[in-house]
Amino acid sequence: MLNKFQGGLKKLNGKIEEINGKWELFIIFMLALVLVSVPLLGMGTLTSGVHLVDDHEFLRWTYEFRCQNANLLDILKVWFWRDLSWRYRPLYYFVRIFSCYVFGDNLIAYSFFKASEIIFSIIFLYYCGQEMSAGKVYSVLFAFTSMIGYQSAVWWKLGPQESLATLLLSAGFFCMLRYLKSNKKGWMAGNVFLFILMVHYKESHIILIPFFMLYILYFEICSSEKGQVTLPGIWRCIKSRIGYLIALSIIFIVPVIVIVFYVGTDQYGNVGFESGMSILEYVDGLGRSFKGDLKWYKRFGIFFCLILLTYWEELKKLWKEILLAASFVLPQIVLYGRSGIGERYILPSSVGFAFLFVYVIPKWKPLSGKRRFVYVLGILLCLAAHGRVMLREADYFRYRGESIMSTFQAVDKMKREDSNVLACFRPNEEGNLTINYWMKLRGFDNVYYWTEEEQMITKVCDINIAYPEEYYKEQDFDDIDIIVMYNKEDRHWVYDLTMDLTDFQEIPCGTLTIYVRNGSVDQIVRPQVEGLRIHF
Repeated sequence: MLNKFQGGLKKLNGKIEEINGKWELFIIFMLALVLVSVPLLGMGTLTSGVHLVDDHEFLRWTYEFRCQNANLLDILKVWFWRDLSWRYRPLYYFVRIFSCYVFGDNLIAYSFFKASEIIFSIIFLYYCGQEMSAGKVYSVLFAFTSMIGYQSAVWWKLGPQESLATLLLSAGFFCMLRYLKSNKKGWMAGNVFLFILMVHYKESHIILIPFFMLYILYFEICSSEKGQVTLPGIWRCIKSRIGYLIALSIIFIVPVIVIVFYVGTDQYGNVGFESGMSILEYVDGLGRSFKGDLKWYKRFGIFFCLILLTYWEELKKLWKEILLAASFVLPQIVLYGRSGIGERYILPSSVGFAFLFVYVIPKWKPLSGKRRFVYVLGILLCLAAHGRVMLREADYFRYRGESIMSTFQAVDKMKREDSNVLACFRPNEEGNLTINYWMKLRGFDNVYYWTEEEQMITKVCDINIAYPEEYYKEQDFDDIDIIVMYNKEDRHWVYDLTMDLTDFQEIPCGTLTIYVRNGSVDQIVRPQVEGLRIHF
């Protein structure tokens, strides 16, 4: 029965392998388009509106462009130097600010732009699999395994850098693979250009360059040395690609020097390297990661390894491929291990996971029979588990976004010109910034901010920014008409207010709650927010 089923799959796979050219591109494009459309259109993330993380920057720059007649170049210069004082991602704010200049606060348009990055990332990852001689089905699985899971948050969140960084990674890798096969200089130039953009856009992708340099040597050893690793052979491989390797070395070394000697390696909080850090911090961070967003990688990784251990003697011959995968993933673990690896930070490590378990192993000849069937079934189950995760995360993002937009719109309708609104989003300063600029764009500037620890109300929107002295003047709670705060439905919830709310009407609004002082508004607006749809 199993043999008959496997025979049918082989026939189907044979027909799939016959699809080439424009039809192949069309099919993979449609697969990527449908996949990305499920959370964006099907789950509603596309129209969920403003969120209380990252989106405040779009509102701020839109306010500066529209209401303060700010100049694009001036804003670019300010944010370039501000960001360079603690991060090294000079292209990030150029792309982000220019996008805001084009789209304004039209987040739907920007979401389509983000979606296109994901679609083309999937397409390039697929063709990377093809260039590495994987079958078409496994190339699709390689691309999907890389992109689907908790890391899918970068499909709909507008702040993370990982979407464009992954596109640059996958497109650059594709150009590299084409160059190694064809020796055409145009592919090498494209690869070098894309990798330069990549390392100047996202710091974690800088440490991927050693993997690509090792892959070049691996390719040369497999093609010209028949897989035999000897010192003379390695030297011959290096000499055959010396100019290319030097170019990649420069791409790697230059940003590393800037970070070490100018930006500093201790400017990233719990991300990166810091003198005096303990190995126990890594153990704790990785422990939380493997219990959290990496749990399915842990479970299926163990499952795959147990199958591979049954081929122990043959497995030892895969040391080159295992070393390659380790050179991809381990630097990311070192970089993010202390803070915990979750959501967007799973990229690009998920590509390394897919490289070993979805590309290398299925091509491995010893894997056969029932064990191969079980292994491939494991890949599909891993993908299914991460697909479920993707849907749940997209649903929550939609729910939270609709809660925020419904709340802001309700407050906008209820407030009078002389109303005072209190935002209770601290310690999430980005939440304060979001409501601040959203209201300013609508001509309203009477928003105050609550600090729970000090039991104080001021106009200080972000404690990390210096304001005029009058902003620090304490406001009387009796003058507050409307309060906006998180409730326990929101992941940013930290505390319930300790102030007396007996004179207020409570209006639940999804993950947020509005409190309106009796008699302070002309009409009460009670928005309706659809709850979570996914409960599995």
